Amino acid sequence: MIVEEGSVKVEIPDNITVTKKDEVFYNPKMETCRDISVAIIKAFLEIYNYKDFYIADALAGSGVRGLRYAKEIGGEVYLNDINPKAYERIIKNAELNNIKNIRVFNEDANVFLAKHYRFFHVVDIDPFGSPAPYIDMAIRALKTKNSLLCLTATDTAALCGRAKKACLRKYLAYPLSGRDCHEFALRILLGYTMRIATKYEIFLKPIFAHATDHYVRVYLKTDRGAKKADKTFEYLGYVKDINGFKMIKPYDKPEEGFSGPMYIGDLYDKDLVEKALDYCEGRAYKILSKIREECEINQIGCYDTHQLAKLLKTSAPPMEKIINLLKEKGYKVAIPHYNPKGIKTNAPLREVIEIILR
Repeated sequence: MIVEEGSVKVEIPDNITVTKKDEVFYNPKMETCRDISVAIIKAFLEIYNYKDFYIADALAGSGVRGLRYAKEIGGEVYLNDINPKAYERIIKNAELNNIKNIRVFNEDANVFLAKHYRFFHVVDIDPFGSPAPYIDMAIRALKTKNSLLCLTATDTAALCGRAKKACLRKYLAYPLSGRDCHEFALRILLGYTMRIATKYEIFLKPIFAHATDHYVRVYLKTDRGAKKADKTFEYLGYVKDINGFKMIKPYDKPEEGFSGPMYIGDLYDKDLVEKALDYCEGRAYKILSKIREECEINQIGCYDTHQLAKLLKTSAPPMEKIINLLKEKGYKVAIPHYNPKGIKTNAPLREVIEIILR
């Protein structure tokens, strides 16, 4: 059957199951993720004034992501998949859309990336599960200054604390469980990726991230030099959740009961978010609009109002009331894109507690 997404049409197998058993992998639920990716990558390339650029879609599946990049962003896009049937389908889907600015490969993703050492301006790793096995080669395939690494992780059981040993095995970190665990899933993935880059004397700066549906997605910009890479460790730390209040410890001072190491810096480049909003609509626009509000508040995690109300043995008041009262007091407030019951604010915790009690 043929499906339309963005500016392309792609032919996919009938009766897809969205599992590894599919002849060619295609996940319709990731359309919003791809919409956001197009907007972020387009905005990034525009900010750095790239006219000629190379993008890699290393785990291309049906090719929908890479083909959208080729048609909606431009440049030259390299699509790769180890599955011979996926390779053939990508070529057919490119012909279906009359897309010429691509090259298609049928290789193991790490082999493909290794053959393109320091070649790409953008590398996108969108696997079924964890991106961890591909991160090392993805970093090596990027140009070392002002290039973009995009990673998706669907193994949220590991990153969100339901499978702690899996998180330790894949990301060398202890996860944090809880209702706002998805932000800490982002931070664990970012921290792990940044640490991997330091051995190549590369500093990876997080510039955008979101936790949506069943996955988390991060974007990091490259910069080179040993001194810059050393700054990575200033942005790493450990977090402990004490009844909804987050305690932060620096990277060199882990203690029992703390989760991490993870990235504890800002998640967003405000200018990038603002520009990306011009290139998206629908659900993607709504998510980025919420993130634009989050950009104004430098808070790690959020206060879950229902969790706080439960601890205070009262019912949670309407979110609108909490937000309005905090704003009346002159504080900034935002509802995080990943938790409709949470608030990010520069108000002290006691102010939030007083409002809930009142």
